Amino acid sequence: MKAFTSSLLASLAFFMACSSETKKESPSTHIEEKKEVLVMENFPTGQLIEKVNCKEDTTQSYCLYLPKDYDTTKRYAVIYCFDPHSTGKLPVSNYKELAEKYAYILIGSNNSQNGNAWELSKALANNMFRDSKTRLTIDQNRMYLLGFSGGARIANALTLTDNTISGVICCGAANPATTPGFERSNYTFMGIAGNADFNYTEVKRYELLDLAANRIKHTILTFDGKHEWPPINIMDEAFLWQQLDDMRRNAVPKSDSLINDAVDRARKKLEGFVKTNKDYEAYEVCKRTLNYYEGLTDLTYFYDVYKKLQTSQKVNNQLKKNELDWTKEEKLKEEYLNNFQVHDFPWWQKEVASLNQQIKSSNDKEDVLIKKRLLGYLSLVCYMQTNGALKENNLQAAEYFDNMYMLIDPTNSEAYYFQAEIKAKKGDKAGAIKALEDAVKNGFADKKRMVSDSALAGIRNEPEFKKIQEKVK
Repeated sequence: MKAFTSSLLASLAFFMACSSETKKESPSTHIEEKKEVLVMENFPTGQLIEKVNCKEDTTQSYCLYLPKDYDTTKRYAVIYCFDPHSTGKLPVSNYKELAEKYAYILIGSNNSQNGNAWELSKALANNMFRDSKTRLTIDQNRMYLLGFSGGARIANALTLTDNTISGVICCGAANPATTPGFERSNYTFMGIAGNADFNYTEVKRYELLDLAANRIKHTILTFDGKHEWPPINIMDEAFLWQQLDDMRRNAVPKSDSLINDAVDRARKKLEGFVKTNKDYEAYEVCKRTLNYYEGLTDLTYFYDVYKKLQTSQKVNNQLKKNELDWTKEEKLKEEYLNNFQVHDFPWWQKEVASLNQQIKSSNDKEDVLIKKRLLGYLSLVCYMQTNGALKENNLQAAEYFDNMYMLIDPTNSEAYYFQAEIKAKKGDKAGAIKALEDAVKNGFADKKRMVSDSALAGIRNEPEFKKIQEKVK
């Protein structure tokens, strides 16, 4: 077991983009869905089009949403979305309301996914870019990329290597899939991470340290959540960030009322923090306001307060604490990774129980978040170990790590789906059916994968399998 563990752990860093979260479809709204549009340029507006086949290569496609007022005589900003599981529909469906609010075209790749080599990822993206540019009225001075997890790495790498991209929003990961041979400065970077996301420290470090000496405009948003696409209210802030950048570049008319109202609200919030001596909170408000509205209005008050706060002991102490917490977290990840090779399942049962107890009882919010991120990280390790063992048909190792997976992340449907695959391969039909039912109960929704999975061939003709299939939306 140790040799198997070592070989997979050695390559774990490469797969950190992969999410242990299963794909969750957003509930449908009143907006009608069209299943497929092949060649016509007269695309329906205000409707989610799941599949637009690329003309150059019809095996490639993208999901499309055009705002209701889309007019082929006008040009529109576009946001290209990259989901780690090639589910273009997911981000487009999640944020179509924002496409209406900001009059953006949303396009989600149905081919870009974790596991693709960089050159393939780049080729897929460029094909999607070319196809959409020839069929839609896109403002090529306002092209943005948006990605989650492994999709964020692809989006960032594409932005760094393509001067036509105006900005990127990286969610749940930040380190680019490739290192460019040149440095860009004419784009914006937005990082977003849930405070319980196992990649939280990566996103924070990339924005604060990797981009510190870079001349690009960059900022970060966080939300209460784990490794997942951000909620719509957070993404609204990211879309606003892009809209303000367009105004700053004179790509769209400046909205003085929008800017002044937002800055007035920020000033009142800042004055409240200054009055109550909440230096770090005031520091964060200053930094965000300057990042968003610099060059668009008079920010003298914010500059003056920010300059004073940079010498505040409270601010410096908090910044140092943040750095120490992140360092501590990375060290704990390394220790836990090594523990996979030296401790047995009973030890992990006690350790996971202890972590969960500390999460419930601790009054230190940051310590609780660190523990949650550690559990998320361990969940990812177990996902990778189980998946790797299954690919090598090492059922003993797969079963061991999948049991660990369910121990660490008991509501993750992927762990139960893996269990169904393992049991089906071992000929345990009843156990496989039960595990598949548990996967669906915990949110498994990939019917196509379930039906085509060769590992489940032994139970596919069972009546219970067909019943489960009917339950999956």
